[in-house]
Amino acid sequence: MYSDISKYKKNSRFYKPKSLLLTVKSFELEKIRKRYLESRKNKSGRVGSVERRDAARGGLVLVNIEDGYISGHEVISFLTEPRGIDVCGDVVAVSSENAIHIIRRDGTERIDNPWFSYIHTLCFNRRHEPDRLLVSSSGFDCLFEYELENYTKTWEWFAWEHGFQQGLDPLTGKELYLTRNVLEASEFRKAGKEYLLISDPEKKTLPTAQRAAFINSVVYDHMKPGKLLATFFHDGAVYRIDMQSGKSEMIIGGMSSPHGGRNYRDEYMATDTAGGRICFSKSSGISFRNLPGKPEELSELEWLQNSVPLNDCIITIDANRNSFVIIDPVRRLYDMVTYDPNWAIQDMAEAGNEETRELVKSIRDSL
Repeated sequence: MYSDISKYKKNSRFYKPKSLLLTVKSFELEKIRKRYLESRKNKSGRVGSVERRDAARGGLVLVNIEDGYISGHEVISFLTEPRGIDVCGDVVAVSSENAIHIIRRDGTERIDNPWFSYIHTLCFNRRHEPDRLLVSSSGFDCLFEYELENYTKTWEWFAWEHGFQQGLDPLTGKELYLTRNVLEASEFRKAGKEYLLISDPEKKTLPTAQRAAFINSVVYDHMKPGKLLATFFHDGAVYRIDMQSGKSEMIIGGMSSPHGGRNYRDEYMATDTAGGRICFSKSSGISFRNLPGKPEELSELEWLQNSVPLNDCIITIDANRNSFVIIDPVRRLYDMVTYDPNWAIQDMAEAGNEETRELVKSIRDSL
């Protein structure tokens, strides 16, 4: 059974004031909602865009939350569809559509890769002295790790080469095999299979509904060294991936368009985005379905963009209620903090001290 968050006690004092660094992928949320509602008609049954669209203008926003309200906010920088964000000590990493920006006190560096497309998440390997960065390049179903001294790639993993190769034609619903290997494409052709060869990623893109896995998050598994936790949007699951062997195993499944698989205390959690739930690996989780606050046209739909556990709470980005939902699952307390209804917030990281906040503010004109 999932606990009903609408039955929790509403309280604005159980959590400390927060400074959050947000990636807002677009300041026109209504356009995104319209595309999503249209995509529900896809013959393939997969939600998401069916053709390449122009990237949106988004930004990096710093907000302060206190006593149930946003006490202040500032747009730090405008970027092309920023999604991934992580903060570790005096280093900040943020992604735009196909590039990564590493922000330090002595300046900003950029990481590029032709296979970067619709980068969704970034994750440092340690909380204090980071020397590695994980990247989920959702547009091509692949993952990367970079070392941060010289920005050299240390590891890569393509879903297409590890058992997740079957995409779908979103217009017809027919199977479509994805590959970056010319010889494999030739084998598909000889076998009479529908396929799509992507040998030059800078000249080809995959819309959301056509991807095989749509891996929209990856983090290090703190309980299993050498393992990663990756969220597969189309498969509705979180997989644990062994970095050495490349093998994967499902640890949470049965979700609808999930985001943000990660460690939580001594178990795992993920956001069941369209299912309107936070799922835990040892206990059922928390349901948002009876929580008020959605506009009438979205009354039957849920879209929990992501959930991030902090020291004293979990914060969920509830896109359909335009609210941060702040939760203490043990004491069954919650709060709802509304934000600008035009913000399509993708992710967030805690900017926990003044030093970090000043570092973030110093990049206004450098991205």
